[in-house]
Amino acid sequence: MNSRLKEIADEILTHDRIVIVSHVRPDGDTLSCAYAMKEMLKNKGKSVLCVCHERVSERLSFLCDEPILLPGEIPSDFGQTLVLTLDVASTSMLGDCASLLTGVRSIKIDHHNGHDAYADVNYTEEKTAACAEIIYDVAEYWDCMTDKVCDLLYAGISFDTGCFKHSNVTQQTHLKAAYLVSRGVNTNRINKLLFDEKTLSEIEGLKLTYNLLTFFRNGRIALVCIDNEMKKQYGLTDDDLADTSQIPIEVKGVMLGITIKEKSGESGVYKISMRSRQGVDASAICNKLNGGGHTCAAGGSIKASSREEAIQKVIAAAGEV
Repeated sequence: MNSRLKEIADEILTHDRIVIVSHVRPDGDTLSCAYAMKEMLKNKGKSVLCVCHERVSERLSFLCDEPILLPGEIPSDFGQTLVLTLDVASTSMLGDCASLLTGVRSIKIDHHNGHDAYADVNYTEEKTAACAEIIYDVAEYWDCMTDKVCDLLYAGISFDTGCFKHSNVTQQTHLKAAYLVSRGVNTNRINKLLFDEKTLSEIEGLKLTYNLLTFFRNGRIALVCIDNEMKKQYGLTDDDLADTSQIPIEVKGVMLGITIKEKSGESGVYKISMRSRQGVDASAICNKLNGGGHTCAAGGSIKASSREEAIQKVIAAAGEV
């Protein structure tokens, strides 16, 4: 653990009322970090709330010992002295939680590419596979490795590495996971909940995704685009489509896999998720699409008048890079 992260960890403990913020469309890493940090801080005698722009999907709710709050649900008398964002690369990923940064001390801890220094203190370790790896260092420094914290940190690391199969995995990733396993983490249960259990509606979402696969650039780009009309036609929710981002890149020969989904309730707003193989910088493409992320996994957002226009804009950005 480097001296700067130690300084940040020391500063966090000078605050008594802390709001921890996760990114929009909360995933397993941001939630694991938030609730692990909450557990550690509560054990240090702090008052802590976990907040997000939107609710947690039923599939990931097992990571939360109590429901996450929306910004408007923070008690008026809570009087937070620190806002701590975990795994939130940019202000665009804060949603309505961006307003929480006004008039209060803020700290950002993240592991994505890019340098959106939106907080008072900004700390990023781009070489870590998951933000949970950074929170692991904090837990070790604070001597807070309880069984519950170990479970959550393992879940965050496993989620953001695709159960340790993505290219972002390092020796340190395995060493930290190995320690957590040595502490008795039930890896079978956690990985089944994260990756293996699907509802019938999620299966329908996967079927639709495979049927919509389209190829560009001589098969080097695979793309899926799902608009709100399709969701309505097939009776699908955003949660039903949560596992589709990895599908396009799984096709042999594809260098860039793209999933585009129109945002429910916001006609004309399309969310983009990209996965790439070595040699293709997904984050550089998503930087052109109001987003960013990692070299091999990134996301963005655009406005388009139709599904076809959304596809054209994304393919054009990919072509530039």
